[in-house]
Amino acid sequence: MCVRKGHEEVAHTMARSQNGKAARARVITFANQKGGVAKSTTAEAFAASLTARGYAVLVVDMDAQPGNLSMHVGADKSLPGTLELLALRRPLRREVVRCVQPTRSFGDVVSANEELDEADRRLNSRLGRELVLSRALATILDDYDFVVVDTPPALQVRTLNAIAAANDVIVPCTADSSAIAGMQAVIDCVDEVGEVVRGAEPRVAGIVVTRYDARNNLEPELFDKIAKIAAEHDTHLLGHGVRNTVNARKAQSNGVALGEFAPQSTAAVDYEEAVSAYLASIGRKGRKSSLR
Repeated sequence: MCVRKGHEEVAHTMARSQNGKAARARVITFANQKGGVAKSTTAEAFAASLTARGYAVLVVDMDAQPGNLSMHVGADKSLPGTLELLALRRPLRREVVRCVQPTRSFGDVVSANEELDEADRRLNSRLGRELVLSRALATILDDYDFVVVDTPPALQVRTLNAIAAANDVIVPCTADSSAIAGMQAVIDCVDEVGEVVRGAEPRVAGIVVTRYDARNNLEPELFDKIAKIAAEHDTHLLGHGVRNTVNARKAQSNGVALGEFAPQSTAAVDYEEAVSAYLASIGRKGRKSSLR
């Protein structure tokens, strides 16, 4: 299928169910109230791995930070993106498509720039403000298998939109107390969104422990604490932790997927394990990454 964007065409495979009919994409939101937990890195790794496995992927960047996901995947921040998407009052498919651009390794992307913080002020004055993203994405969900949403490190109205739009919320979390508190805040927020926003039924699909170093005496203890909290909330860890490595930052600075830049690195292997665990949890086991 080709989706036309002004003078561009973005080619991607329409998701199909077993009976041949178009299936709506599954939306995965990555969130933690604490910054510095490799949230964007984890969203990028999932998007790249799912793309390499042959899935049609859309990435939506909701983070206005200068060094955000959009920069790492090589998106053009000057083109219409998340700011314009969230400004749509009655989103039409053609208007939403204008906000989407292709990338080489991460699927399609709706990019974010430093002006996106302005969106929170605009959204706060709108009725149904938590559902703006959901309504926009509804016009193109049939075109993808997965939508990956990255969020700012705060429970702002943009993050609430991302959670309300999600089928699955994945929480990246480092093995430290402040990140665990941020993880708990997201879990509580997911429960609240499901209770108060009609039509929103997000679930915490798993936790990815990031930047893990088992040689640090305290981290294994905190790892176990994260696993315990996950179990208490009827979710689980995805994989056995993503080990700390400089290769992730090097890959981002080169604008390529970690699995392409250093496919045998510990983090690349660990992220592949986390993605496989997630796919198994939703009953999709058949596709393996073409990078491995």
